[in-house]
Amino acid sequence: MKYKTLFLILPVLFAIAMSSCEKDIVIDIPKPDPKYVIEGWIENGKPAIVIITKSAPYFDPIDSATLANSLVMGATVKVSDGISTETLALGLNPEYYPYIMYVGSTITGQVGKTYTLSVTIDTNVFTASTTILNPVSFDSAWFKVEPNKDTLGYMWANCTDNGATEDFYRVFTKRKGKDIGFVPMYGSTWSDKYFNGQQFTISIYRGEASFLVDFSDSEKDEFTYFKVGDTIITKLTHFEEAVYNFWSAAESEIFSGGNPFSTPAVIPTNIQGGALGVWSGYASTYDTIVATY
Repeated sequence: MKYKTLFLILPVLFAIAMSSCEKDIVIDIPKPDPKYVIEGWIENGKPAIVIITKSAPYFDPIDSATLANSLVMGATVKVSDGISTETLALGLNPEYYPYIMYVGSTITGQVGKTYTLSVTIDTNVFTASTTILNPVSFDSAWFKVEPNKDTLGYMWANCTDNGATEDFYRVFTKRKGKDIGFVPMYGSTWSDKYFNGQQFTISIYRGEASFLVDFSDSEKDEFTYFKVGDTIITKLTHFEEAVYNFWSAAESEIFSGGNPFSTPAVIPTNIQGGALGVWSGYASTYDTIVATY
């Protein structure tokens, strides 16, 4: 909704700018009603985590205070594996600061199982389901210094895709002692459309945990890179197409930087009932390497 409003206004602004520079024009851009945004996931061997917020108007500032104020903490969140049902409890984890989240404890993800999410907020009920697929592992992983970068470089990995299925992946990394939690790499979400059934090689660019932090000049020089001496833990996740559709579209919007000249996009969701977001089942595997010359 906010993107459509922006694109209707921009041509008017350009027309005004070309016709006159002597008059101040104030345009009242209507703010859409906020929607609930649900981001939840369950991973093999781990309990469910759900974060619930409210959407914000396009031109509102984004900072830690805004994000904290958008949190929804009065919801009833339940996860079912088809046999048992668990009500998630509110918790705080520094890995996802400043978010307060709903966390499970008794139901943990198992490969091949389907998990149903139910979120009740006042009279609103939102539901979704996801299945944890078979995990996929990297065949090998290594670090390589980039030319003229002294100690900086990228991680690389080989993986063999299953030719019998259409597969979707997402990669996260964590630098031991530097990152609090796992961070999605840049361009973290991809499908096997161009390498179905083949072995493929990917370069892993380090993502940023938050764009709300001001980095020093030295840290800015390390943007997207890993550094010699880093202990790098990777998490390779395998999931359903509906999860891929959400994250692929969401990352495209993130990379556009909110550019008002980019094509507006509708980000798909697998959540029923009118909320935005995604409920993801992650089949995850982990690898650790030390960045050396």
